[in-house]
Amino acid sequence: MNHLANQLGRLAEPQPAATAITTPTTTTPTILGQRPAMQTPIGGVIRPGIKILTQAAQQSDVARALYERGCAEGKDFDTIEHEIRHAVPGLNNPLRPANAPYFSVRRCDFPMPELADLLMQKYGEVRADGVRRLYRFPVIFAADSWELLMPHTLQVWAAGKRKYWAEYDAEGMRRCKTYAAVPKDASGRVIRLFGGRKVVDRPEFGGLCEPEQCPQYQDRQCNLDARLLFIVPGLPTVNLIALPTRSFYSMDGMRQQLLHVARMRGGRLSGYLLGQQTFWLTKVYKDVTRIDDNGDAVRGGAWLIELQAHIDVGSLLLAQEPAAVDAAAQSAVAVLEDGIVEISPSAIPAATAAPEVPPAEPLPTTDSRSLVKQLRSEVATALSQYGIEVDAFKQFAIDTWHTEDWGRSADTLGRAAALLKQVGPRLVRLRLLLQGLNVPLERHALYAARRFRREHWQLQPDAVERAIREAEQHAQSPDTFAALIDTELDAD
Repeated sequence: MNHLANQLGRLAEPQPAATAITTPTTTTPTILGQRPAMQTPIGGVIRPGIKILTQAAQQSDVARALYERGCAEGKDFDTIEHEIRHAVPGLNNPLRPANAPYFSVRRCDFPMPELADLLMQKYGEVRADGVRRLYRFPVIFAADSWELLMPHTLQVWAAGKRKYWAEYDAEGMRRCKTYAAVPKDASGRVIRLFGGRKVVDRPEFGGLCEPEQCPQYQDRQCNLDARLLFIVPGLPTVNLIALPTRSFYSMDGMRQQLLHVARMRGGRLSGYLLGQQTFWLTKVYKDVTRIDDNGDAVRGGAWLIELQAHIDVGSLLLAQEPAAVDAAAQSAVAVLEDGIVEISPSAIPAATAAPEVPPAEPLPTTDSRSLVKQLRSEVATALSQYGIEVDAFKQFAIDTWHTEDWGRSADTLGRAAALLKQVGPRLVRLRLLLQGLNVPLERHALYAARRFRREHWQLQPDAVERAIREAEQHAQSPDTFAALIDTELDAD
């Protein structure tokens, strides 16, 4: 197995816990972790690197002039390269990638070019070379799952279009996907497709993604691509900003930092850290190891993207003090079961502590009480984290397990916690897909209830998975999806 495959395999191994608080887990694997890449509306792109003139291009006055003018005007490097090739015949590859200690901000990478100007105005710095550049900037995350914040896949681009890409199936096998050929009728006329081009398994290698056997991967046409998605404070856009990268070391470093902070925040990554504090993105120079064409490990320096959090770790842990978290969770579960949840007085501040209320039924043994208490906390935390309505889940639990005392049983609470861990991340993914399609969540919920003929479809993994597949199929045709929803809801 090659070097990258070994690295990817190690990332799937369990991570050591930093505190007693653990982050939520999912069951669907991906290349770097536990969920496939998602689509989400992007309000701008910040590039991690630059391109510079090759030695041959530096010999041309025209190439140098076009390059300098293009950079000054904020053009992307593909456009600059095209202009140089057109103006200097015979210069087929005038630019080459180069590592830099700063990020690239181009006006053409933003639907509203003024956002690029504002970003540089707010966070750009002038250092030794006298040029204003983006060396570091603050970010806020909009989700609590690192997989949603950093979608990634192995993929091949050709002629500006995605040709092959990797996805995991329900059995956890990594498969190579491509678009099916556009069908034609007997006269040779192209058949119009409903819902866009169909995605199929690549016919070679039985549809499996096998980097060691893949000619595109071996020729470096297939690469591990990722995007970090975030909000930049002070930029007036409702969409997220993306930072693409192909650096495995940068991806893995950001992933580890996100996991570390999530453990100390009870699984939370979204929002401000403490008060108004944020994460910061910057670049650091580090020695990394790569495998050369002879199979030897070679070390060299590179500027890597690094996610930093300038916070007092003690304060962060104090903000997630286990007793306070447990007390809040127990209170939330009390709403679920309309019953009495006993909370230790020591877990409540003295100024607000209330007299203990006698339980409504005989207390279970100490061990089972602890288990029930822990499971209640997990259920309440998951409901809050995944935005699931408490009353709706309560009714679902009663209908599913046929008892109003489900919240007092370790067996039913365990089933509830397992279900939420399975369905919760999928619901988050579905909501983000719907937001990208500009579909109101409430309207889609009504539509799905009719389509699936299930009142509590959002709490049933197979129904949620069907909804995700349908949204993904219409990712490139949101108007068609909107019309489909309107037709279903307007039907008598």
